[in-house]
Amino acid sequence: ATVGCRCVKFQCHVVDGLYGEYIPLARKIIPSNAKENIYDMMKRCSFDEGDESELKSITEHYGMEYLSTPFSGAAVDRLERLGVKRYKIGSGELNNVPLVKYIVSKGKPIILSTGMNTFYAIDKAVEIIGDQLYAILHCVSEYPTPYEHVNLKRMLELKERYHVKVGLSDHTPTIYTSLAAVALGAEVVEKHFTSDKSWPGADVPISIDPSELRELIVGADRITCALE
Repeated sequence: ATVGCRCVKFQCHVVDGLYGEYIPLARKIIPSNAKENIYDMMKRCSFDEGDESELKSITEHYGMEYLSTPFSGAAVDRLERLGVKRYKIGSGELNNVPLVKYIVSKGKPIILSTGMNTFYAIDKAVEIIGDQLYAILHCVSEYPTPYEHVNLKRMLELKERYHVKVGLSDHTPTIYTSLAAVALGAEVVEKHFTSDKSWPGADVPISIDPSELRELIVGADRITCALE
């Protein structure tokens, strides 16, 4: 908040409900950027409803929007109880048709990320979401993303194809690609954030710190002004 951030996005995981009968399988899967299995990581890092309520209150106290990505119907129900204003659907859930339809049933604006999905899958999700689609984000699901893999032109293809606001979910380690996206017309930019890069965590290497976030916000505002 002190560097001008307008929105903070968390993830909403109701872990046991998410994995259900597949918990034994989840305990065997170790992500490429981690040293523990996905189930143990999610259990250790997930918030309960009280935690999320407190986070939302703090976020809004500082004048920012509390945004969250739900990964199950139970997570959507929790976010509805918390009173979120809109939803973010992550790349991995874009083709989870039952979940997408359930989120749409809440009647709120939706930001859609597109990493690892074909236009066929994106078309279907966009059709389901309809006029609730607030923005669609180009995303490369590679952590970190090498600059030569970013393919920013795809963001422009998304704008031409779907005629909605576009943006970038950026997993490169710096702010440069995000600034380039703004110059190309991005209206939403998503970056991983950490208060301190010395903290442990699988995503810390691709996260920006407060000083970098300030530079991103100032730079994006000035680029936007220069485009007007």
